[in-house]
Amino acid sequence: MTSLKNIKTGSLRSQVYAQLKNQLIAGVWKPGEKLPSENELCASLGVSRVTVRAAIQQLEILGLVETRHGGGNFVKEYSPLNTMDNFHPRIQINENQDIITVLEYRKIIEKGTIGLVAPKITAEDIEKLEATYALMVSLSGTNQPQKQADADHLFHYQLAQIANNPIITKVYEIINVILSSAMVDIVTLLGTEMGLRYHRLLIDALRNGDKTLCESMMEAHIEETIQKIRTIQKNRLQETAPVEPPVN
Repeated sequence: MTSLKNIKTGSLRSQVYAQLKNQLIAGVWKPGEKLPSENELCASLGVSRVTVRAAIQQLEILGLVETRHGGGNFVKEYSPLNTMDNFHPRIQINENQDIITVLEYRKIIEKGTIGLVAPKITAEDIEKLEATYALMVSLSGTNQPQKQADADHLFHYQLAQIANNPIITKVYEIINVILSSAMVDIVTLLGTEMGLRYHRLLIDALRNGDKTLCESMMEAHIEETIQKIRTIQKNRLQETAPVEPPVN
């Protein structure tokens, strides 16, 4: 049974939206069920149809309801992950995000991710990582930074999948454009030698199920990358700095 309250003051749309959202999340209206008509909602809430429609549009953005032309508004299956999907196009993602910022994020997340992977990894998972590593090796020494970056990116995405945590995987997918773009920049700047060395060590540590070593190795891998990138950036700044004329 619904418990909508008549609204008298404050922001009408936000209050209507909040009440409807709470009812949906609480399961008052079940997935697939049709919501009360706009006229019924207007009568229950004491607001105009314009206000109700604006609130329903917000619920559509959240992925909580679906408006069918000529059929009314229907409840969708609610999932926080689906909600993230619906927000994805609205997130302002800059694929040229600063490399250091991306690497700092990765150092935190990927250390934790591989810590989840270590105790649950299977022989089949190791085979997939080995296949990706073999691809990385085959591409080393070639002038194909995009393909090299894609292979490196795939390795880390496979770890996220093996962790078997849907939130980690979903966030990885949502910011994929940032991660993949940064990976191309990293490969272009540093090449593939360091990455291959660490990825070999990571697979060996995973094969042995050594969680502590996996975490420290991943952290060291990304920290060394950060330091090398910072050195390159510093040198470039020095090269482009204006030369002051000598003092007479």
